[in-house]
Amino acid sequence: MVRGFTYMILLLLAFSWEAVAQQFPYTTSYLVNPYALSPTFAGYSGHPEVFINYRKDWTQINGSPQTIRANGFGPVHEDVMWVGGELLMDRMDIASTFKANLSFTYKLQVENEQFVYFGLWGSFYQRSINLNDAVGIDPNDPVFSDPSKLNSVAGNAGVGIHYNYRRWVIGAAFPSLFGSKDEYENTGAYKFKVQREFMLYATNIFKLNTNWDLQAFAVYRKTVNEPYNLELSAMAIYQERFCGGLLFRNGGVLAINVGGLIYKGLFFNYSYEIGMGGINNQSGGSHEITLGYRFKFFGNRFFGESGTANSRYGKSKKSRNVPYPEVEDYYMRGGNR
Repeated sequence: MVRGFTYMILLLLAFSWEAVAQQFPYTTSYLVNPYALSPTFAGYSGHPEVFINYRKDWTQINGSPQTIRANGFGPVHEDVMWVGGELLMDRMDIASTFKANLSFTYKLQVENEQFVYFGLWGSFYQRSINLNDAVGIDPNDPVFSDPSKLNSVAGNAGVGIHYNYRRWVIGAAFPSLFGSKDEYENTGAYKFKVQREFMLYATNIFKLNTNWDLQAFAVYRKTVNEPYNLELSAMAIYQERFCGGLLFRNGGVLAINVGGLIYKGLFFNYSYEIGMGGINNQSGGSHEITLGYRFKFFGNRFFGESGTANSRYGKSKKSRNVPYPEVEDYYMRGGNR
């Protein structure tokens, strides 16, 4: 009886809380992989990139959420047009959500060292419930008599824009542009639908001295009919290669983040989240591991300054300052004899 009640609670969480509040599964990986925050960031470094990420939430709670994602992007026309994609599997006990995302980003230079990025993407979702692992479920219950009615698919689209000046980035996005509530049909079938979401973000890398920089990041998210989510972070960067910092999320979560460039474009990052209130305080924390690779990257400055070959944010390859060729004097060529 108790186990059955527990699974009913988990199903309720799966249908309502995770399907809405966690359309964006929580992640800190965007601190080193901004594409994980918004596909509008495709091409931000001037290099193709690919990242894989694993996250385990609430380690002291059985059946707690765990997320695996892989994303990446590459150019299709010089440094102006970029395509990217992401695959994500988010599972909480017997409920799981699969997401596939395909994006296109256009990079427009408006002034010297100033760019506007436009992003457009489409998403496919599949929600499924695995009753084979359930305990205490009555097979005669009409809700569970036909497991196929608990599985559903949905589609959505997103759009984003941001402004980049040197190492400053300010942007806005609708990660899910269309939305309506989850619902049951008269047949008892569950229809999974995605809520509309809105996001604002701003970031900059401040130069402190020859060896040290400081990256600041602020992200605001709002899902329709749900409380807002706010994340503020500060991350120290040493020699533009190693990083470590803190992230605070409203609701009582503090994350500790460390990472660095390992070898020739290979980057590793680890994050541990500590709950400071509510259910987070008794959850056992969350672990997150990110591994990425930057192609055609041969230096050590992963967080390189704007305008360099290893740029973190900034000029495109075709717009970097190139010295004009030396021009022979007209008179030296005997043009006025």
